[in-house]
Amino acid sequence: MTQHSAPSQQSTWALYAPFVPVLLVFLGSLVFALAKSSALERDMRIAVTQNMLWVVSQTQMELMALTLATSPSDRDAGRITQRFDLTLSRLNLLQQGPQARYLEDLGHLETVQGMTAALLALDPQENGNRPELYADLFRLSESLHPEVNRIANDVMTTDWDKAAARLDAYRGTQRLIILAVAFAFLVALAISWIMLRNQRKLHLSELRHLRASSLLEQERDISSMYRDFAALVSHQLRTPLSLIDSAMHRLARKGDDVTAKDVTERRVIIGDAIGRLTRLVDTVLLLAKLDNDQLEARFSPIAMNAVAQGIVDEAQARHPQRVLRLSSTDGPLMARGDLHLAGHIIDNLVSNAIRYSDADTPVELHVFAQGFEVACAVTDLGQGVAPCDQPHLFNRYYRGHAQKAGDGTGLGLALAQELARFQGGRISFETWPGKGSVFTLWLPVARQAEQVAS
Repeated sequence: MTQHSAPSQQSTWALYAPFVPVLLVFLGSLVFALAKSSALERDMRIAVTQNMLWVVSQTQMELMALTLATSPSDRDAGRITQRFDLTLSRLNLLQQGPQARYLEDLGHLETVQGMTAALLALDPQENGNRPELYADLFRLSESLHPEVNRIANDVMTTDWDKAAARLDAYRGTQRLIILAVAFAFLVALAISWIMLRNQRKLHLSELRHLRASSLLEQERDISSMYRDFAALVSHQLRTPLSLIDSAMHRLARKGDDVTAKDVTERRVIIGDAIGRLTRLVDTVLLLAKLDNDQLEARFSPIAMNAVAQGIVDEAQARHPQRVLRLSSTDGPLMARGDLHLAGHIIDNLVSNAIRYSDADTPVELHVFAQGFEVACAVTDLGQGVAPCDQPHLFNRYYRGHAQKAGDGTGLGLALAQELARFQGGRISFETWPGKGSVFTLWLPVARQAEQVAS
């Protein structure tokens, strides 16, 4: 028996050995694309906050106002003092923090310091409000205009050069992201092909050791699984990747006309697509662990209202335009379960409520205790569940008749129900077609001794 199992294990490793480097390449491509996207967003944020030209322009305006205030035709002591202080504050701003480093790189920091010293020497509050002082201030401000104009021209020229360099860098980064995502997509197809090929080889090897009737039954089950998996790949994995590729192509087509708003809008699309991929992968992995009895859980008292609040905060960050409300009875409501699994279930119910209800309607969560159970009810004002769909809601791969093509995998509610039962709980629902639905997670209440221990 031992001699027979060893070659079998070796053949299994031989079948899946090519899968490991291909998977590493796939993950590496996605990580590279994410890193480049993050670097692009960070660089745009930094570039937008650096506005040296505005500070220099303000200095020009205040210096012009000081010149007008000290002109012989219109002199007012209060107005002159105000304009003097504002001009001095602008010059001081140019000598602080990033502005000072910017001017030092251009070779103008000493010039600005000299302007400041010259103005301070003619401070009206220190030297008195005298016509002679005003005349000196008028001549000084007139003489400073060419210097400030030259600084403004140098700053504007430098900003243009830096902006052009940034745009060139952005275009290069966008091309790299597009190539990385496209390569990751091709590698994902290769992974799928390797998995299907290897599964088929393993299946063919088992055909020689099983009876004909059992063999045919397994063939039907596996074929069904392949069809479901292929549908999942075509409708769910390709859609987010297509969104990412489309967003990058739109940026590339704009060329030099790309703006910070364009990059921000595309980044939101890419982030949402990556989030969909991540949630899909989590769902598939959890189902696989359940099917293979490999799911591990840490059962302990969990505050259901705190878990729900965390899910609401995360969902609100993903959908800032939606109205999400949470209510609960006073005090923590302690249930016995796994914190991560309970959060996954509530997140799935909230995501469904958001997806299948109008954007201008609220989604409400209510945490309460009833008997020996603690519950979290998620209510939406969507179209509800059709009567023909209700008996099949928790079946794997079942998608309601009202769902659009490509919308959902048919795995979310099935996984949520199995995870609830895994923790000794359940999911119930009430629905009113055309008015909305309530999906409720029920978990056993934590025993008093467990609450004290926690």
